[in-house]
Amino acid sequence: MSAIASFFDRLRRALPDQVTLVDKLAERYPNEPIEAMKILVERHLISHAKACQAWGDSLGVAYVNPFEVQLPTGDGNQLPREVATIAKAIVLNSLASAATVGMATPENPRLVASFQKILGRDISPVFSHPDEISAVIDLHFTNEQTLAASLEKACNDLPVLEGGRELESGDRADDLLQGESFNELFNSILFTAFGRKASDIHFEVDVSEGRIRMRIDGRLTEILTLPKMIYNAMVVRIKVLGGLDISQSRIPQDGAFEIQWGGRRLAFRASTMPTIYGQKAVLRLLGAPGKDSTPKLSTVGFSNSIQRAVKRSINRPNGIILCCGPTGSGKTTTLYSCLAEINKPDINITTLEDPVEIRLPSITQHQVNHTIDLTFARLLRGVLRQDPDVVLVGEIRDVETAQIATEAALTGHLVLSSLHTNDSIQAITRLLELGVEAHMVAPTIVGILSQRLVRRVCSACKETYTASKNELEPFFKDPGATTVTLYRGRGCKKCFGTGYSGRTGVHEYLEVSEDMRDLIITRAQPSKLVAEAQNSGYRPMRYDALKKALLGWTTLEEVEKNTMPEMRYR
Repeated sequence: MSAIASFFDRLRRALPDQVTLVDKLAERYPNEPIEAMKILVERHLISHAKACQAWGDSLGVAYVNPFEVQLPTGDGNQLPREVATIAKAIVLNSLASAATVGMATPENPRLVASFQKILGRDISPVFSHPDEISAVIDLHFTNEQTLAASLEKACNDLPVLEGGRELESGDRADDLLQGESFNELFNSILFTAFGRKASDIHFEVDVSEGRIRMRIDGRLTEILTLPKMIYNAMVVRIKVLGGLDISQSRIPQDGAFEIQWGGRRLAFRASTMPTIYGQKAVLRLLGAPGKDSTPKLSTVGFSNSIQRAVKRSINRPNGIILCCGPTGSGKTTTLYSCLAEINKPDINITTLEDPVEIRLPSITQHQVNHTIDLTFARLLRGVLRQDPDVVLVGEIRDVETAQIATEAALTGHLVLSSLHTNDSIQAITRLLELGVEAHMVAPTIVGILSQRLVRRVCSACKETYTASKNELEPFFKDPGATTVTLYRGRGCKKCFGTGYSGRTGVHEYLEVSEDMRDLIITRAQPSKLVAEAQNSGYRPMRYDALKKALLGWTTLEEVEKNTMPEMRYR
C-alpha cells in the first residue's frame, strides 16, 4: 500500500462517521495529502496534530512540531535560510555526527542526501507540516539585521506624502498597507516579538521618528527606530487589524484580532492613544487561543506548600479567593490556572473580565463594556441568577462589586478575583477600606495569594558562583562565614546576552484561619493580623523568592527588584 493510500485509510479508521467525506477527499486530492488534511482540520473533524501524525505514520517517520523543540544554533548546525525556505526543511536537533531534520517531504531521498552534504553529518528525517516549517524559519532567522533590511526595503517602496505630513485615512492607506515590503516589515516585528517571547510591543512616536520597544521578561528593550511615515502606516495597520476607526485619532481605542500563522491562530489585544506627537499603539501578545494557552497549576512556579494550600482553597464549595499584585504580575494567568484545575463537566464556571484575554474551553466568559454601563457589578448580579458554582471576577475595583462578591460567597458560591495590593495582609484592609463590613469579610475570605514575576536564569549559560558577604547582608541577618552557592547567566545567543530567559512567579499565600477571622471582625491592627498569619505558617514573598534564588531559578538582583523586605506594620 502506498503512503497516500495508507494515510486515507488511517483517516477512515480515525473518523468512522466521516468515511464518505474522506473518500471524496481521496478522490479529489490523490497526490495532495496536505490539502486533504487542511480541510478536515478546518472543519474541526480532526486535530492538526493527529492529522500530521497520521501522515507521518503513513510515511514511516515521526511527526515533530518544530514549535515544540529548541532549534540548534551556531555555525553548521542549521540549513541556510534560502535552502530551508525552498526545501521546506528545518534542523530540529544537531549532534556531532547526526542531525534530525523536520521536512515537508521526508520521503524524498535526494533532498535528504543534499542536506547530508550541506551539514556534513547523517540525516534523520521526520515530518513537519510545511506551514509550521515556514513560520519557524521566520522566527529563527529574523533578527536585528533582517529587521533593518526589511525597514530599508519598506522605506524605498513607500511614497512620501506632500510636505511630510502624517498618513491619514484618505491618503491611499489601502495601497500603502498592501505593499509587500511594508507587510514584510510588520510581520518581521511580530516574528521578533514571538521569537524573543515578548509580552507586549510598544509603537511609540517622537517629534521626528517612531520607535518600537518590546517588553521581554518584564523589561522594555528598544528594537527598532522608524521614519515617521513608516510609523504612521504601522499604527493604521494595527487599527485596521483591530477593527478600530482609522479616521479617529483623538481618543483612545481598544480592539483585538487574530492571525493565522504556522497552522495556529495567534491572538493580540490592541490599544491606541493620542500623544502630543501622534498616536501610540501597544500590542499585547496573548498567544494561541484555546486549551494549550492556560498553564497548569503545577507549572506557574508555586512551591509545594503553597500549591497544596491553593488546591485546598479552590476545592472548597464557597468563599472568596483573592490574587494580589501590580499590573503585569501574572494574576490573570494564575486565576486561569486555578479554573483549569477545577473545571469539570458537573461544575458551572463563569468569568467576568475586562478584557477577555484568553478564550477558555467549557467556561462561560463575559466581557465588561463600560460604554453601555455593563460593569463588573452589573454583570455579577446577572450571573448570580444563572446558577453558577464558580465565578471569576477579573478585578474588584469598587465597593459595589466587593459587596456583591462577598454576598455571593455567603450564598454558596466560590468567587475568585484580583486586587491591586502589595501583599496578602493589605488585601484584607483594602476590602474594609472600600466599605465592605467586617462581618461580611471575615466569614467569606478563604485565601489570599500575592505574587510577582522574576526573570529566570538562562539554562543554556547558567553558571555557579560563591556569593560575597556584601551580597548576602541585605537578605540574611547574619551571613557570617557560611559559603553560599548562587547562580547567574553568562549571556548567550539563546538569552540574547541578558543571562535571563523566561520568568517565574514568586508567591506568598495567606490561608485565613478561624483566629484571623475573629481579628478581622474586631478590625484588629495589621500587625496583629501578620502575627496570627505567621503562627499559621504564612511566609512573606521574599522568603519564597530567596528559596528560588538558592535553587538557581533566579538571582538576588531579581529578588531585590521585585520583592520588599519583610513589612513592618504599626
